Amino acid sequence: MTPDLSICIVNHRTPDLTRACLRSIADTASDFSLEVFVVNNTGDLLALESLRFGRTQTAADIMQNERPLGFAANQNQMLARAQGRYWLPLNSDTLVQPGALQELVHFMEAHPRCGIAGPKLVHADGALQPSARNFPTPLTHFLEASGLWQLLRRSRWVGQRYLLCNPHDHVMPADWLTGACLIVRAEAARQVGCYDAELFPGMYGEDLEWCWRMNRHGWEVMFDASAVVTHLESQSPMGDRAVEMYTGFYRFCAQAYSPFKRHAIRAATLLALFPRWLLGRDANGRSTYRRLIALPMPQPM
Repeated sequence: MTPDLSICIVNHRTPDLTRACLRSIADTASDFSLEVFVVNNTGDLLALESLRFGRTQTAADIMQNERPLGFAANQNQMLARAQGRYWLPLNSDTLVQPGALQELVHFMEAHPRCGIAGPKLVHADGALQPSARNFPTPLTHFLEASGLWQLLRRSRWVGQRYLLCNPHDHVMPADWLTGACLIVRAEAARQVGCYDAELFPGMYGEDLEWCWRMNRHGWEVMFDASAVVTHLESQSPMGDRAVEMYTGFYRFCAQAYSPFKRHAIRAATLLALFPRWLLGRDANGRSTYRRLIALPMPQPM
């Protein structure tokens, strides 16, 4: 029998969070036919023997890496084995709220041209974590890198055009979605391909690029406010998260955009970051902004 949903989770030195994430799935998805994959990206054992999932009460399929891989490569290992009608790449630092998985599956069934959809992400305290985004332009990235977007969050007019400022309280199309939790139509993914592990060997940027490819192949990307997932955010250990994020972002720009547009985006980024470096309140903050300012725009691969 074809599973309803194939859920794919990477454990990278977050065993307690991974177990909590899996418990939230087991507690909320009893009416589904599920398969659950976990890639263990470290040498530590991950004990999940007591957890069973979905209508058939199957155990998670744990894959052990011989050496750590990046997020995209790890997800692709699991997606290559996924048999479900829909695939759900899910971060280990998430908690699935009751009804979220059911809502996402029903949403995909009601929107047959949707290739990727995402839920409303919230912080641990329930506050909104904006996840629907526009494809980057010099203006949008200037607003984000400078932090000025937060001053515009109360404007409905801005929120209708710049999704980071949208209240995220209704169904809407998006250019791309934060990849902490995505539901993907298997048919669309087989046509478009999975994550680009060569372009994104680490973490960050792979969700943006996947949505870009879906869009270019005619599949819709949609945000579903009725499904809620808690995202604890930035829990996997990482040496320099800000630099990793900007590196992934620049890799996407170099691959997707013309030389003029990608260099205009880098110029806007420098314009946004320079005052933050100059006026930084502490040495650590100024050091981070200095490293971000020094990052080059790479050449297309």
